[in-house]
Amino acid sequence: MGLLAGSFQHKDLVVMEEYFSDKVVWVTGASAGFGEALCIALCQSAKPGGLILSARRKDELERVRSRCLELFPNLNAEVLPLDLSDLSRLGPVAERAKGLFGRVDVLVNNGGVGFRGLGQETSIEEDQHVMNVDFFSGVVLTKALLPEWIQRQSGHVVQISSVQGFFGLPGRTAYAAAKHAAVGFYDSLRAEVAENGIAVTTVCPGYIATEHGRHAARRVGTHVVEDVAKGISPHVLAPKVLAGIARRKAEMVPAALDARLARLLRTIFPSLFFSMMRCRSRL
Repeated sequence: MGLLAGSFQHKDLVVMEEYFSDKVVWVTGASAGFGEALCIALCQSAKPGGLILSARRKDELERVRSRCLELFPNLNAEVLPLDLSDLSRLGPVAERAKGLFGRVDVLVNNGGVGFRGLGQETSIEEDQHVMNVDFFSGVVLTKALLPEWIQRQSGHVVQISSVQGFFGLPGRTAYAAAKHAAVGFYDSLRAEVAENGIAVTTVCPGYIATEHGRHAARRVGTHVVEDVAKGISPHVLAPKVLAGIARRKAEMVPAALDARLARLLRTIFPSLFFSMMRCRSRL
């Protein structure tokens, strides 16, 4: 799980330790899956100055915190429960997060919800719920931290999006819409705050072998092809993502070759891509 072997991995480890050693990192969606893997990798290989773990389930957050302390006994870690669907409460939660250690240096917007359903069967309320959790929640938290970051001329927001932020699959209308919105928002924000010393990183992975798909909101009677079996382990992906964050990369697309080719095809030969998606929708 660590980055302890091989010259390239050693370079990653050095960069991660240097970047995160004095930084307070806030990870949403930290109670399971990729968020948990990020927290564990941070404590295993990066040793942050402080760690804030957020999600809805406080008991699971405490479990992850205990695991992090086993790996890094000197860690300053706090649990901060939140519900990303309740946008009105996120501003006050961000103020609490800043108060825990006096600041937040790196915000990792990882929390989200999957959705499986055809557009014609999906209610506007369901569309709005997915947009709130997967897009607007991160925007609210980011905007709550931006004024202080601009004043300090330092800060880093990381948005965990998806390759579906570049192209949409059938049966994923609400999910793809939210991920497209995130990619667009952070592309614009990156340019706006670059001269303020603020880094913006979007991470657009393909399938990750977590319970994300199984816990996705679904429409009754809708069949959607699932490819999670070929997904990468979150504990393999997390250190690679952290190394990219430490290098302040603008964008990372850690996805399988077919997903990266689909992104390219959507750009240079869209008619063929659309034909392939029509065929996929009939499966």
